[in-house]
Amino acid sequence: MSWIKNVLIEYGREEIAKNTVVTKTKPVALLIEDGIIKEIAESVPEASKDIVDAKGYLALPALADNHIHLDKGHYGGKWHAVVPMDTVAERIKEEQGFLRDFLADTPEKAQALIDLITGNGAAFLRVHVNVDPTIELENLSIIKRILEKNKHKLDYEIAVFPQHGTLKTEEKGLLSKALEDDKVKIIGGLDPATIDGDIEKSLKTTFDLAAEYKKEVDIHLHDRGSLGIYEINRILDYTLKYNLQGKVQISHGFALADICGEELERIAERLKEANVAINTTVPIDIQALSIPVLKRHGVNVHVVNDNINDHWSPFGTGDLIQRASRAAEVFSMTDEAALSNALGLVTNGITPLDEEGNLSWPKVDDKANILFVKAESSAHLIGRVCPERVVLFKGNFVSGNFK
Repeated sequence: MSWIKNVLIEYGREEIAKNTVVTKTKPVALLIEDGIIKEIAESVPEASKDIVDAKGYLALPALADNHIHLDKGHYGGKWHAVVPMDTVAERIKEEQGFLRDFLADTPEKAQALIDLITGNGAAFLRVHVNVDPTIELENLSIIKRILEKNKHKLDYEIAVFPQHGTLKTEEKGLLSKALEDDKVKIIGGLDPATIDGDIEKSLKTTFDLAAEYKKEVDIHLHDRGSLGIYEINRILDYTLKYNLQGKVQISHGFALADICGEELERIAERLKEANVAINTTVPIDIQALSIPVLKRHGVNVHVVNDNINDHWSPFGTGDLIQRASRAAEVFSMTDEAALSNALGLVTNGITPLDEEGNLSWPKVDDKANILFVKAESSAHLIGRVCPERVVLFKGNFVSGNFK
């Protein structure tokens, strides 16, 4: 049991002039016990022991990265730029050539990525791990071990990802074998049309396996235009047919950026009906899908890191706040409330204030997974990507120092 004093929390918003809103904050003390916030007080009671001084840092919910690859990357090792290629299929062929050689360095590189992402404030990772005919289950074995080694500072979910094709991978029974593992919570997939060459067979295989092994689904969808929209609609059909509402996510969903107006409104309504979440990096080299429209319809949207300096891209900072800031910039989320709400894109929707500006976090009995930042408000953090951060996970400090 310990107290953290001089903690700043948000408790409301105030309009101080026409169209001018500020976030109201106040200092409190937090009592942490067994990984839970047990008390929120104005000050630390007299005679208390084990007191940590937060020095006015703002308390925010810890971050969640809903899509990251810890295998097959360059980060944590020697620098590599990207070899120019035109298609996903070409990237897969490139990958087949180096996967086995990467095995020896994968533990070190995976640890470096975990340190980077958690150091920036993430306490949850949804990790996509290659399972394919080239590497079979070897990456899965390595990444499981590394994640368990880091369970003192993060929670995680593992998605087995058939990067080289669902049908080709399952022909060897590799997905079935991987899904027998209790540590695996999700079956992945990608581009059923352009990679598997058979939309229906690919999706049926994926959802049949999800049903058989009681797993969730997360499909990487890069296909554009009408093809991509058709695939999204079929994923929604399968989600409803298999009663997997709330257990399916679509990563990337680039085709959603290719539509607008009534067509986008209709598919947003279907995404909400099926409770299918969207994971996006908010790309700036192509049109980004419309986060504001999806959010208006109640669709869960997660801004994610995805790949960081690997053979797909040399970029990525590992900072989800930077990603959320980019989303706010792309979609002109520039006022106090919009910036504050953008934090929810990287916290699984948890924000200190709700849409009406009322306090919703922290509350007694909340998990003590906290990102402390040297910032005046959530809006300040998103706008300026303030770098000074301290991370508390299950009541224990795991990164950073109060300065």
